[in-house]
Amino acid sequence: MRPESLLLKLGVLVPVLYCGVLIVGGYLTPGYNHFTQYASELGMAGKPAAQLFNYGMMAAGGCAVVAALGVLIGMKTLGSSFLWATLAAICLAAVGVSFVYGGLYPMPNPLHAGPVTVRGLGLAVLAAPAALFMFLGLSGRSDMGGVKSLVILSFLAMIGLTLVMFNVGGMDLVDKSNLGLWQRGYSLAMLLWIGVACVGIDQALGRRGKRRRDPMRDVVFGDP
Repeated sequence: MRPESLLLKLGVLVPVLYCGVLIVGGYLTPGYNHFTQYASELGMAGKPAAQLFNYGMMAAGGCAVVAALGVLIGMKTLGSSFLWATLAAICLAAVGVSFVYGGLYPMPNPLHAGPVTVRGLGLAVLAAPAALFMFLGLSGRSDMGGVKSLVILSFLAMIGLTLVMFNVGGMDLVDKSNLGLWQRGYSLAMLLWIGVACVGIDQALGRRGKRRRDPMRDVVFGDP
């Protein structure tokens, strides 16, 4: 197995781990409501599933950091420019760091959002530019249309949901009765594309390697 392939496979675990601890943690926490409560409330001190949730967050973050290297190598190998590949990898790694911090410093610790915050927003917001940079880096790959579509749609969804959640424009769509649901929507937009993109890049690398190993790939039999 190629080293970058292993790294990318770990990236697939990012949404799986997060969703897994969210679902199991919610089930193990009596009275917890996914519609009205933040996901991070599961990791607060004294909660039944605090350790499960926090360790799961750190594991997901660690996978994202490691997968960022696979994304960098994979995108470069597939022909992406160094700029887009590097920016996508840095932003993805930053998202992973924010998850590690989220597990190490549960709510209400001010470090919960990460080592750097701006108006309450932590490094996790870099998931949006990570998706954009990946889309730009893979724009020339005609064989990755599905991945590119999901990545750019996820970018647009993250931007739209951020505007809604911060009430830009005074829409007042988010309140105490649904804030958890809006956060779940943002988490889905933020994480699902990471796993799918890692699978897509890994598969494209596999196809590329198979063509290079096949010495007869350009041979045409029969009359010209």
